[in-house]
Amino acid sequence: MPVAVTNQGIDQPGHAPDHACVHCGEDCGNKPILLDGQPFCCEGCKMVYQILNTNDLTDYYKIDDKPGISLKGKEREKYTWLDDPSIAGKLLDYQDGKISKITFYLPQIHCASCIWLLENLYKLNEGILHSKVNFLKKEAYITFDNKTMTLRKTVELLAMIGYAPAIN
Repeated sequence: MPVAVTNQGIDQPGHAPDHACVHCGEDCGNKPILLDGQPFCCEGCKMVYQILNTNDLTDYYKIDDKPGISLKGKEREKYTWLDDPSIAGKLLDYQDGKISKITFYLPQIHCASCIWLLENLYKLNEGILHSKVNFLKKEAYITFDNKTMTLRKTVELLAMIGYAPAIN
């Protein structure tokens, strides 16, 4: 069952308590975006929280005080070019008729919560079969089912939760 996560503001003499974003910990300012009475700094952070909450993954927030990555001001990228088989073929480490494996460089990885979330991707999408993180290299090794998942959908999932891969 999903749990509610609260993040208390800090009282400062002569100031109203600050509202820290439940997801990333950034200050939400005077007009936080609220969901179930909890403050978020942007729609992106609220969306990631909703995804984690819906999939019973809110333990993510117990690992670190400010585990999330702020999505404030970030525009959603277009990844249609990843549907091109010649591009996908150059990026994938392995592929056959059933599965594909890929290594992504994820510069946003910064804490134990990042590792935990990225290694639980299979709970966010059943097309992800396995994921493993190398924290020092900031890399994620992902195996996905070709029948239900594509390279593009995998990258979009990562971007949606704040870990857009650096693809050269």
